[in-house]
Amino acid sequence: MGIGFVILIHLFVIAILSSIFAVVSCTFTYFISKKENRRRKILLALIAPFVAFYTFYIVGIIGLSIVSNNKKVDIGIGDAWYIPLKNDHQLLFIDLPEQASINNGNGLTLVSQVAEIEEFGSQVFGKTFDSEFFLVDLKTNDVKTFHTEKQLSALHVNKKLNLVDATEFYSERKDDIMGYWPLLIMFLSLIISVGAVYIWKLILIS
Repeated sequence: MGIGFVILIHLFVIAILSSIFAVVSCTFTYFISKKENRRRKILLALIAPFVAFYTFYIVGIIGLSIVSNNKKVDIGIGDAWYIPLKNDHQLLFIDLPEQASINNGNGLTLVSQVAEIEEFGSQVFGKTFDSEFFLVDLKTNDVKTFHTEKQLSALHVNKKLNLVDATEFYSERKDDIMGYWPLLIMFLSLIISVGAVYIWKLILIS
């Protein structure tokens, strides 16, 4: 599912959610507000949920996109997920975990169907869904394959592999790279959305 289509679905869901809040807030405003400026207050109650939710979402998407571009980590929606590896390499997922692959800086797939992985210095050790073991040199793009874990372990500096599930590796690496940025962007989006509603209040009621 493409990122554009996912955003359209999100916008549609936000429209439904905003409509529900708008009906509730308009009804509540009608009964508690005085006749003076009642129409304007009801109008504000009608548009405030749309302004708040859409502003929060749009600012959030823009902020996450900027961070994603700078950190070279996916935004978290759409049909592709990726994190950087050493030397401009990338662990890429498309649609399903079975589609995980290791790509070089030119987008060339070095290993596909990655099930388990460990990054150690400039080397990546791993296992595919076909139970084949591999070693990728991220400096030279050289790929070696093995039939057994023992053969692969012989090339590990510590002589002991620490392979983890590829999706777990992705999640931990993404959290480390993103840090507190998602929370900061969420807070900024909240402040801006509240400010947007306040501006509309000044326009309609003041």
